Amino acid sequence: MWQRAYLNRLKRDLDLWIERGWVTAANAEAILKSAEERPTARRMPAILAILGAVLIGFAVMSFVAANWAEISKLAKLVMIFGGMWVAWLAAIPLERRGHPAFAQAAVLIGLGLFGGGIMLIAQIYHIVTNDPGGVLAWCIAALAAAWLLPSRPALALGILLAVIWTGFTLSLEETTPHWAFWLPWAAAFALSLRLSWLPGFHLALIAGFVWQAIWGPAIAESFRVDAAWLILFYLLEALAIWLAALFFAGRAPRFATAAGAYAIVIAFVLFWTWQLNPDRVLGENAVLYAPLLLAMLGLVAVLAALAVARGLLELRHAAGIATLALASLAFPALDSAAPALVPWVYAALFLALAAWLVAYGTAHESRFAVNFGFVAFGAEVLYLYFETLNTLLDTALFFALGGVLLIAGALIMERMRRRLVRQAEGGAA
Repeated sequence: MWQRAYLNRLKRDLDLWIERGWVTAANAEAILKSAEERPTARRMPAILAILGAVLIGFAVMSFVAANWAEISKLAKLVMIFGGMWVAWLAAIPLERRGHPAFAQAAVLIGLGLFGGGIMLIAQIYHIVTNDPGGVLAWCIAALAAAWLLPSRPALALGILLAVIWTGFTLSLEETTPHWAFWLPWAAAFALSLRLSWLPGFHLALIAGFVWQAIWGPAIAESFRVDAAWLILFYLLEALAIWLAALFFAGRAPRFATAAGAYAIVIAFVLFWTWQLNPDRVLGENAVLYAPLLLAMLGLVAVLAALAVARGLLELRHAAGIATLALASLAFPALDSAAPALVPWVYAALFLALAAWLVAYGTAHESRFAVNFGFVAFGAEVLYLYFETLNTLLDTALFFALGGVLLIAGALIMERMRRRLVRQAEGGAA
């Protein structure tokens, strides 16, 4: 469905570009022919080669593990490291002969065997097996290969290993945040931009968000704050990413769009949690948290002001982002003064902000923002329905009324969504 819609729009654009003399008829036909080719058909050999590389790596390590007692130490080392160098050397002629997918698969096999060699040495010489240093060495090797060759599969492996490394560290030390994670993460993030690889950019962003989620309790403990204050900082961080994405939309639209989408989702999900009245105790020793919070708030304010001044953000939409920030900052005070009102106030605000997000997406020609605004609005209505009416109505009447409301609401929202998406796409064209 999406492929057909894209091709129809591309045909219209190509006709317009031919009229304006931007492309020739022959070039337009070649562009259209290339676009009509199924992406899965073009990428299938590369996908199969990468999957084969993964299976070969597992096969070698499984063979060594199954025949551990019968194989000598020297044979084990020769088998692992010899296979590693054979794989890496094989990548050179494969790349020169025009088989980049198979060359990348060979690099990935070599990196898999390198990791197997680390584990093998640890077992032979009785090094502590739960020491995360081996995973870190494997991660550094993968990122180095991604930088030198360059290799996108190696970058993906490096990001995955960075997450595994911090996960191992979490299992050993749960009270001190693993700040060292951000060193390989920064290298991986820079590599994803250097290679202009959008999937790698996605992986890097997800890895960063995963780190903040799994280390959230340790961060809260370190700064002597409860969940509400950590949520507040994360929400302001998401708003800063959202605003920063506006500045890069012209130079790197794909990456800016991806970062903005993640920021929108995280900001709204975190804002929704205010309805759950999270704990908001600020410990006496939280001396470092307040300056960091003020710095993040100042960053959001500066970015918003610059975006408005440069015409990247309309004033009414800046007010929507400001509402997300200021209403979140007001949660501790409101929860202290009138805790019973908190769920109703933030439910109303969430619905209003979801409706505003639809308007924002329409103005900024963002299909994602329009669709997510409708999803957020519908999800909140559904949550309020189950939360408030479940105990007030008879079971049969509750479900019957809910079914009617859901069907009617879905039809209305879908018609509105399609109309707004068409408007956004028409403006983009």
